[in-house]
Amino acid sequence: MDEESRQLRLRMLAFVGITLFGAMFARLWYLQALESETLQQQAIGNVLQPVFEQAPRGRILDRNGRVLVDNRVVQVVVIDRREMKRRLPDDQAQDEMFLRLAEAISRSGRLTKAASIKRTANDPQYGPFDEIPVAIDVDPSLLVFLGERPDEFPGVSVVQRTIRTYPYGTLAAHLLGYVGPVTKSELEAANQRIDPTDPDAKTYQANDDIGKSGVEKSFEDDLRGVPGVRWLELDYKRNVVRERDGTPPVPGNDLWLTIDIDLQALREQQLADELRNARAQTPSDGDPPFVGAAGAAVAIDPRNGDVLAMASYPTYDPSKFVNGISRRLFREVTSEDNHVPVLNRAIQGAYPPGSTFKAVTAYAALSTGVIGPNGIIGTRGLYADTGSYKYPNCVEQSSTCVFRSPFSGTREVDLRDALTVSSDPYFYRIGGEGFWPLPKGPDEGIQHAARELGLGSQTGVQLPYERSGVVPDRAFFDSQFAAGVAIRDGSQWFAGDTIQLSIGQSDLLVTPLQLVNAYATLANGGRLHQPNIATKITSWDGELVRKFEPRVLRDLAIPDSVRQPIVDGLLGVPRKDVPRGTAWRAFNDSSFGVEFPLNNWPVAGKTGTSQKKGKADTALFVAFGPNDNPAIGLNAGLEPSIAMVAVLEESGFGGSVAAPVVARTLDAVATNSLERVRTKDELDKYYADLVVAAAKSADSAASGSTP
Repeated sequence: MDEESRQLRLRMLAFVGITLFGAMFARLWYLQALESETLQQQAIGNVLQPVFEQAPRGRILDRNGRVLVDNRVVQVVVIDRREMKRRLPDDQAQDEMFLRLAEAISRSGRLTKAASIKRTANDPQYGPFDEIPVAIDVDPSLLVFLGERPDEFPGVSVVQRTIRTYPYGTLAAHLLGYVGPVTKSELEAANQRIDPTDPDAKTYQANDDIGKSGVEKSFEDDLRGVPGVRWLELDYKRNVVRERDGTPPVPGNDLWLTIDIDLQALREQQLADELRNARAQTPSDGDPPFVGAAGAAVAIDPRNGDVLAMASYPTYDPSKFVNGISRRLFREVTSEDNHVPVLNRAIQGAYPPGSTFKAVTAYAALSTGVIGPNGIIGTRGLYADTGSYKYPNCVEQSSTCVFRSPFSGTREVDLRDALTVSSDPYFYRIGGEGFWPLPKGPDEGIQHAARELGLGSQTGVQLPYERSGVVPDRAFFDSQFAAGVAIRDGSQWFAGDTIQLSIGQSDLLVTPLQLVNAYATLANGGRLHQPNIATKITSWDGELVRKFEPRVLRDLAIPDSVRQPIVDGLLGVPRKDVPRGTAWRAFNDSSFGVEFPLNNWPVAGKTGTSQKKGKADTALFVAFGPNDNPAIGLNAGLEPSIAMVAVLEESGFGGSVAAPVVARTLDAVATNSLERVRTKDELDKYYADLVVAAAKSADSAASGSTP
């Protein structure tokens, strides 16, 4: 190839290269200069924005399938903030619209302030596409009123949502709990636990409800449904282009509780009635008044740990929390002056158990040999109760060495009798000479036994905010001293502390649930259950999701040689035999309590009266049944199926105030005469029928005809 041909080819290749690069640069210039804005709009225009719809919460039912908490469809006034600001960009125009809206909502029957609507509508926690709720459960007529005036209320509409409803009113309020609007901290904490890639994730939005207390809180993850989602396609200016298909909300799971609502109703009624009776008592001269304003009552099944009823007084109305709680209502339910109605005293009330603790001391003494053939006294050994006890090893032999009982007189008692008549001196001696200075029993043996029976720690029931109580010992004294609460530390634990502890005084504190669970453990032979409040979880369409089996924390395997003397002593408490038990009137006098069928359905129980200076005594009674009772020849192999406790603050003696609450409730169980409680709707219909019947009777009487 000659030089001229080579040059020609190079010139041709250069021309082709320049042409190609020119075309490429021209295209790049076209895309960047001429089509830049169009392409940017297309690039960012296909944005999908999710809008969530809250799902109905699962229902809550009792053990027999009766609905305790349900959902109700209501009308909710919502504001589309984006649409409102587009049509009313001026703040003054918005304020005027808020005022008109507040007036319209208030006229429909739900008082609302314009300032409240403005505050909610401008809340930064709501997203730009959220429908912001400003009034819940409004009259349906408001839908028509607002719908006919879109120009007066731009961005305002009425939608349907579900809220909680309570067919039985305030029954079991503390147990059920309540829901309320999710707070910012709750929102962040809840969404941190959720996998956002999960299509069934139960994500939370700013206008969602969340469980605040009771099982509504502890079973929040089960009761909450999967939110529905709508997808909005937005352009680059965040304008909605179209709405794409989404997914409907899926209702939450149903929660089945262990409680029987009929038994619950009777427990609450008996507790309230007896507190009212306590307030009517006239104190002796110089004694503090009987306040009788608060208390708790719990029933559980010793066979499996199921909570059958849990009452706390005073109570509150959970329906008032549905739309959010006002400051005034919050003060009412949390005020000490109102005795803190929101407090669940069954698990949050901490009380000195008084003489109900004597069964624990007896268990400690029998299981360690303090009472027994080689102990300080035999099981049948008699002790002369003279109304006081003098600690024999007291150095100074002063009056501080003498521990007195409020009951005077001389009587000889063995262990069984000491439980039946609640002999303080008998148990003073067990504490003072049996567990101090430790000739027979182990160091802190009473405390160890109490902890074995579940005292001093949370029971583990599936409810929030449970208290642990206190079983005082040297370590407790050390902690209190270090915190600046107490003036002495563990090195100053003296014999008097153990003596006082033996009858349930000192710094000992228990919750009602702990106390009844300890007695249930004695009833069933030593199985300490973690109480159950739920039996199962089912899906909204009835499929079983999860079942709750009995939970045994520990099996003490209490031998008959330890258990039977205690139960025998407790069996005498409700009886009027000799010796007469401290709760005999509650079980044998219909004018005071009931005529209970003790010979067919024997009850083992224990009264307690805890004292606090300057206040009336707090009354306690705990019992279980039915039991064999060899003393009356009943050995039918009965297995206790229910254990109950009642605690009435500042109300008097356990035998005269707390025992009747338990006696009347156990009587309905023993005689199978528990009445069915009506729902609010059933009660409304019942009274409406009475009114109609009365009107017909009046018309018949006026016309002279026979109805």
